[in-house]
Amino acid sequence: MKKVLIITYYWPPGSGPGVQRFLKFSKYLQEFGWEPIILTVENGSYPSVDASLAKDIPEDLKVFKTKTFEPFQWYNILKGKKGKSTGVGMVGMQGQSWLQKLALHIRANYFIPDARKGWKKYALKKAKSIIQEEHVDVIITTGPPQSVHLIGLDLKKQLNLPWVADMRDPWTTVFYNEFFPRTEATKQKDKMLEDLVLQSADGVAVVSNGLKQEFSDRNDNISIIYNGFDETDLSLSIPQRNKRFTISYVGNFKPNQNVEVLWEVLSEIKNEEIDFTNDLELFLTGNVDALVTQSIQLYGLQDNLNLSPFVAHQEAVHRMMSADMLLFVIPKSERNKPIITGKLFEYLATGNSILGIGPVDGDASVVLQDANRSPLSDYHDKESIKKQLLTAYQKWKNQESNRVEVGDIKRFSRKGLTEQLANKLNALCNEN
Repeated sequence: MKKVLIITYYWPPGSGPGVQRFLKFSKYLQEFGWEPIILTVENGSYPSVDASLAKDIPEDLKVFKTKTFEPFQWYNILKGKKGKSTGVGMVGMQGQSWLQKLALHIRANYFIPDARKGWKKYALKKAKSIIQEEHVDVIITTGPPQSVHLIGLDLKKQLNLPWVADMRDPWTTVFYNEFFPRTEATKQKDKMLEDLVLQSADGVAVVSNGLKQEFSDRNDNISIIYNGFDETDLSLSIPQRNKRFTISYVGNFKPNQNVEVLWEVLSEIKNEEIDFTNDLELFLTGNVDALVTQSIQLYGLQDNLNLSPFVAHQEAVHRMMSADMLLFVIPKSERNKPIITGKLFEYLATGNSILGIGPVDGDASVVLQDANRSPLSDYHDKESIKKQLLTAYQKWKNQESNRVEVGDIKRFSRKGLTEQLANKLNALCNEN
């Protein structure tokens, strides 16, 4: 059986799509002739943790951990969040003191491509010994953090093993760079690193067609391998009818996802439908920015709002399954068309109605249409948003199911996607 070394910063007890992607690949790779070996951090900083994800780690999986240096920890202390990492997508979006602004400037311009780069020297040394002792055939690096790819770049130069760079997000064009006070010199250096990684990797894996197009001028061996859903995570039982019409959102809700037209529509329906005020429950699970909750309150929806902190993944899936309608919002940004968040595939697998808001010609909209669901509604398309809400509400009111036939979405299953990854690794080995 061939061996693949997977270098990933994010691993249990961390949570989120960056953790789950290669946790799930590792769960199924051996079924397709590959033994995964994991290299990760011992003392990493995670925006959230979920110890329950450890149940998916195969018993025989070799996991190596090294220490790292985390300059981001100092930033979090200045932000008043000692002991907790700030999610990079939430950075720079709120009012800050001069000291916090200084810390952000340092973060933006002295830690290129990101503040996890301190792991490189530790990971590089350990990776070399693993490769030698385990007779590794292929290397995979996955980012963000994009600095992980610099480890793969050095290994490629020094050992010349086949290397796949797994790009889960854009690099220099990622939306949160808009909130960093980056100098022109920083931007140029970051772009140089991005180009070097893409040009040097033997293969690239991405999570959307938009990302493939963005990187295709620097690498001609790019495969789209979605994040997908794991069938074993989804309950087969259909939840009982909710006492209230429940619209659920699961995950971080950032300021650039605050779609005011949605709150406006819900407020209008409350005025138009006599029972809607008492029937509606807006259930947000995860880290919700204060700007979002303020906007919801501004439209008189505070009595309908149910805020819940981060929950373990299994509970999150349960809440997806239990919803009458699932809310899906792509962040508002100039370069948001390639964004397909991991939860979209779990949303699809539940069979529940999905209200999607974002670029109508983006990759997420295409995925929805391919799965025979309604495409995304534009951020300002009041009519479309209102129509979908009223349709779902009336079905609930009439005690009709809002669930739809799941259809042919097996291609989005984690196991099926792992087979795609294994085929890519096989092709690289045959070429080298």
